[in-house]
Amino acid sequence: MVTKKNFGPCSVDNCTYRNVSFRLITELAYQKCQKENTLETYPYLEIGKQLCHLHYCKIVESNRNRNKKRRLKSQECSRKKVTNEEEALYRDPTFASNIKILTTVLFNKQRRESAGLELDPVQFQLMIEDANPELKGFFPSMVNAIIPKDRSEYNKQEAKKSIVALCYIIAGLRNKFVNQFKTEVGLYLVASGATWEAIDTLSSIGYSACAKTVMDYQKKIQLNHITKIEDHFLEKGDCLHIYNIDDYHDIHEKRRPDTVTTSTAKHFSTCVAKPVMECFAVPIVFNGVSVHNPNNVEAPRICWYLLNKYTGNFDITYTERQIYWISQGYQNANTFDRIELLTIHCYDDAIAERKDERSMKDLQLIGFKEQHLHSMQDYLNALQMILTISRKTEYLDNYVAPIVADWPGQLFIRKALTHLHALGLQSAIPKEIESFIPMLGPLHLSLNSREHVMIIHHSFFEQMFHFVFGKNKKLAKKPKPWRINLLLELTRSGWVKIKNEVMQKFGSTCKDVEYRTVIDLLDNLIPATLDVYAVLFRSGSFEEYVETVFRIWTFALRWKRKNYNKAPLIFLSDLFYWQDNHHPFADAIKNYLPCFNDYYVENTHSRIRANTSSNATAETIIKQAYVIADHDPIFKDTFRKTRNYSYNLSTLKFLSDKTSLFLLNYFRNIFHNQNNSTPLYNNTRKKEKKLRGYKLATLGKEVDLRHLPTAYSTSYLPKSGLCDNCGLPLNNNGVVLACGHGYHPVCYGRRCVYCENFYKKGIFENVNSFLKRVEKGTDTLTQDDLDDEINEEEEEESEETADEEIDVSATLEAAINNINYW
Repeated sequence: MVTKKNFGPCSVDNCTYRNVSFRLITELAYQKCQKENTLETYPYLEIGKQLCHLHYCKIVESNRNRNKKRRLKSQECSRKKVTNEEEALYRDPTFASNIKILTTVLFNKQRRESAGLELDPVQFQLMIEDANPELKGFFPSMVNAIIPKDRSEYNKQEAKKSIVALCYIIAGLRNKFVNQFKTEVGLYLVASGATWEAIDTLSSIGYSACAKTVMDYQKKIQLNHITKIEDHFLEKGDCLHIYNIDDYHDIHEKRRPDTVTTSTAKHFSTCVAKPVMECFAVPIVFNGVSVHNPNNVEAPRICWYLLNKYTGNFDITYTERQIYWISQGYQNANTFDRIELLTIHCYDDAIAERKDERSMKDLQLIGFKEQHLHSMQDYLNALQMILTISRKTEYLDNYVAPIVADWPGQLFIRKALTHLHALGLQSAIPKEIESFIPMLGPLHLSLNSREHVMIIHHSFFEQMFHFVFGKNKKLAKKPKPWRINLLLELTRSGWVKIKNEVMQKFGSTCKDVEYRTVIDLLDNLIPATLDVYAVLFRSGSFEEYVETVFRIWTFALRWKRKNYNKAPLIFLSDLFYWQDNHHPFADAIKNYLPCFNDYYVENTHSRIRANTSSNATAETIIKQAYVIADHDPIFKDTFRKTRNYSYNLSTLKFLSDKTSLFLLNYFRNIFHNQNNSTPLYNNTRKKEKKLRGYKLATLGKEVDLRHLPTAYSTSYLPKSGLCDNCGLPLNNNGVVLACGHGYHPVCYGRRCVYCENFYKKGIFENVNSFLKRVEKGTDTLTQDDLDDEINEEEEEESEETADEEIDVSATLEAAINNINYW
């Protein structure tokens, strides 16, 4: 135990303090007394003597309080000086004072009002001036100081956006908690594949948030996503939702194996939902009628509609049918402009002409996870993304959930439903999937049918391409969608300008196989595949759309097109079943047709690809998908460069005029080569030869039956110059149908019986094939389930125009007038 050493007494004479502590006068304490001159008062004090605590403070530490008071006074003066300077800044509207006020305004907007970024220059100026009137004139002064007056108006507007960004950056430099803009920059850098080091470097400069802040923000969005989706369905679960499920693969990675490495592409399943706010959810069972057809797919029902509702409709071309619709007021021919139609399969919302429609308002990303979609079990796993939310919110209980999907999605979801209905409670498939109705994707139908028209008639389009764009240009065997759209649209517009004169020259009874083939291509195949989605579906022309889906099925039938000779039949069977039984789901489709779209998932995939880089991991891609779904892309939308479609209207007119010239030359050659095309037969020992194709005289190529009109695929081939009913010459008293068969008026009877029988046979064969597949086939994708594709790699295609853009309208007019002299 330490004992107390200093007991006193105090060395100061006459000290009266008692019961206090005492302190020793050390050598250091004595030096302090000498420094402060206190020994003059107490000269008798010596080292080693003791002082009471009070006298020790008075004599030895006499300057301690004095220094403290001096320090406090100095700090007070400094504060007053700073306060006076700040007041002076507010009184004097200088740049420095405005920056302080601006920082306060932006801080309050972000932290207290939870407002989003405002990057529009006009709205930004209004926002800061409304928040603090002292900022009036500040933004214009920044504009005048930075932007030269001799700039173009467009460049001035673009520069103003940069000044808005500069304001956010300056405010962030002054106050690190004003970091909204910097976080957006960081998110964009992550999406672009920037490394942590690169992001942190830009953060040090003050241009971006640090990498950790950005990553934490991404994680927060992903974690909050489920709650957000559940809240959405709790609030809006009583309205109809339309789902897309599709597979997404990371196209930045190597997708084809070589001799050294295997494919490294990452595969994900995507599920999105589009609410139809005006339509209530549809019950599975209504008035005792289930939305699921107990017979699954019915060939007899489809045939009944073919024979009774669509009688003779496919005997005439799509263009003739369209003219009738317009004359009856069923269709508005001017709903969409030309550029818009050309960009229908361009999902990039950076294209200025498509930006408004690319809006994904109210779309919900239900889930995005790494997995394949190659089997029934894969799709059942993907459906769990929907069912997990439904179990919590109960929004799907006893209600329909239509899933617009590609062929594997339609096949395997229907296969699961077929197994469930066949086995009932003994099935391992969850009963909850009864809510799901797989449906035909109109976008995929359009894309695939356009592509197939191009692939089958490639030789024709290649000649046209060389004529219009130059002989040295190369057309890929499988062109990209934008080029297919361009060539098909040019062909249609070029044909419209010369159609009447050409058909009048050949007459209504010409049955030349090459002439009928080209007429079928120009007047039937091309316009139907161009319009089915871009015009009919998007305009909500329900009856016309359904009929055209049926028509495109007839194309797929003669093309022997895998999957698409079945998918439209399944859609038609379901639709006719709902209509015949008055199920309300039929009315939902009719009234809200444009909502039953598979565009939403394609757009989502396009946005994910545009916002991920080649070095992104699966985890990074998933995080980015949720950021895209839940985060307002105002930063990217404001500062990225939009682009216009490569061809303006005047260029398109020039190109379509050149296409008309090509078609005139082609038809002139056909006119002189009439009846010169030679049939090709299979080598067979049977007496009756089987036609396998023709060698077309003008095209100079051998073609199979897929290229020819429907009549050449039937059991009764057209007879040149004769009526295909009575066998007598047509002369000028008759008509040749779109299929290629010709009849006298009294022999026709409103239907081509040969083609009708061909269609009925095709309906039964393909429906039975599909039913066999879903009832007894394997649960995984097979080679027969995959579409036939051209294996040739697409070359890089540039967006080209013709060699010279000169006015050819006079040449075209002269060529049209010259038709009579062929």
